[in-house]
Amino acid sequence: MKKKRMIIIVIFLVLLGTYFLKKEFDKKKLIESEGPRIEKYLKYNFKDIKSVTFTDVVMNPTGIPHIHGYVNDDAHLGFSAGIYDEHYEADFSWYNSEISPESNNLYKNKTVTEIEKEEANQKK
Repeated sequence: MKKKRMIIIVIFLVLLGTYFLKKEFDKKKLIESEGPRIEKYLKYNFKDIKSVTFTDVVMNPTGIPHIHGYVNDDAHLGFSAGIYDEHYEADFSWYNSEISPESNNLYKNKTVTEIEKEEANQKK
């Protein structure tokens, strides 16, 4: 009886561990696929963005993934980018509104699709 119980516990722990590893892999995959779009959005819409660092992916209670990070190697310039559709477009918020580029009138507000269309037209 004890041996059977131990086997069930071990199987449960293996399944639980596999579940959490898959979730972590999915987060990395999401950053790899949507990170370049977020970076393009930031560098186009805000002045003086030199680097973008992604730190985490958080699912909000409604199941929408939000990629968190910061810019210019400054953790005080943290952001959250929500992915509401198939790909990231423009849902973005700064953690500290006092230092955000929006407060300094540096914001252009074009979606990633609009930026890509503009880039395609410039290449023609």
